[in-house]
Amino acid sequence: MAKVLRTVVAGRLRYAVLYDRCAPTDSPRARAEKQRASSTARQAINLRTSCQRLECLLFANFGRNDWLVTLTYDEEHLPAGRDGAVKQVKKFIRTLREHRRPRGQPLRYVYVTEDKHGEGRIHHHMVVNGTGEDMEPVRSLWGNGIVLMQNLRPREFPALVRYLTKEPREYGRVDVGARNWSASRGLAKAVAPPAETVPDILTLQAPPGSYILENEGTTVNEFGNYQFIKYLMPDQEDYQVPLEVSTDPDLDLTPWRYSPERRKRKTA
Repeated sequence: MAKVLRTVVAGRLRYAVLYDRCAPTDSPRARAEKQRASSTARQAINLRTSCQRLECLLFANFGRNDWLVTLTYDEEHLPAGRDGAVKQVKKFIRTLREHRRPRGQPLRYVYVTEDKHGEGRIHHHMVVNGTGEDMEPVRSLWGNGIVLMQNLRPREFPALVRYLTKEPREYGRVDVGARNWSASRGLAKAVAPPAETVPDILTLQAPPGSYILENEGTTVNEFGNYQFIKYLMPDQEDYQVPLEVSTDPDLDLTPWRYSPERRKRKTA
């Protein structure tokens, strides 16, 4: 007997499932149960939701030297509605790209526009790649209000993704696969290497020092089992202090850090 191992890779992020393979000697019932388990396992790594796809984009394209930028509007520049705000952020992206082009600095980004939570004041959150000299150019090129910037912490990407996608969940139902975020072209995507056939004695474990994001353990029935785990490959530099921070006391830039649902888990 053998098992099947499937993985999804996005930068340091790994999704992995392990499930029993059907054998020629299996009874019809055993084959049906194993196929049901394998179908459930594959669904766990299909990246069907907007949150999953955004999470993989962040891990595959951004790191600790990149930025979370919040773009706000003062009274003088406050747009009349969401469409006007989207035009403003697209104009900012074009201007930032033109600023970087003669310096040989590429521009990668993901952004969301929000206007429902809190007081409903429209603003934008943007994840953007850093160049080492970003604070002053970003502030001056925006020019519509306060700009808040903070270096990213990759281990917090899952919480950040939940925060960036909160409005569709909290203020209106979104179809599976729909998204509220926009991204630059050419970003690296998650990859799924070919499935592997592995020995039956193998169990699904993250490498020592990995950061466990999800671990459902083993789901067992009388004919077999499957496992699912999501984790980050080890990287000691995660513990470095952010390079630069610019915050305003009236606008909390990192509310996801203090969520009671946040749990830190490591492999032994």
